[in-house]
Amino acid sequence: MPSWKEDIIRILKAFKNRRQKDLRKENDRLVKQAVLAFSVVDYEAALLSYVLAKIVSKPRFFRAEHITAIKEIEHQLVKLVRLPESAGEEDLKHYFVNIKKAIEQLEKKDPRFLTGLLNKGRLKIAATMYAQGISLGRASEMTDVNKQDILDYSGKTMMFDRLKEEKTIHERLKNARRLVA
Repeated sequence: MPSWKEDIIRILKAFKNRRQKDLRKENDRLVKQAVLAFSVVDYEAALLSYVLAKIVSKPRFFRAEHITAIKEIEHQLVKLVRLPESAGEEDLKHYFVNIKKAIEQLEKKDPRFLTGLLNKGRLKIAATMYAQGISLGRASEMTDVNKQDILDYSGKTMMFDRLKEEKTIHERLKNARRLVA
């Protein structure tokens, strides 16, 4: 399993190269990793990869008026990468907050949707975690998304029907035992 630093380096590289597909792959991998390890850092990295993939997919965010905000997002990612590998979760959270603020600044200049990219990302990841077998309460707690919103989104998107990797009760117990051991 890669370290948080390797994850962020891959995210930064994909964002700088405007590789939406790579960011999506990172998101999928990191959500699975967060579910298995109940890791807040993996969740935050998954959220970043999802939101940055959305940004990369919108050419309007790369117009001249947004370049300063894009550069700030990259700058904040670089600052996170420069932290020592031994940095604690609290230190990392501070940098994740700064990156999210930079993303919110970008969105503030071009508000087109009722739900911002960060909120949409939280909701999608929460629903994905729930569909992969994490409890509704834990998905809500980890992502800070209301349980009812997760259920509504899961139902409207038919997330459970689309999930490629269904887990049997045996697999879920095996994962839970691995976490407890």
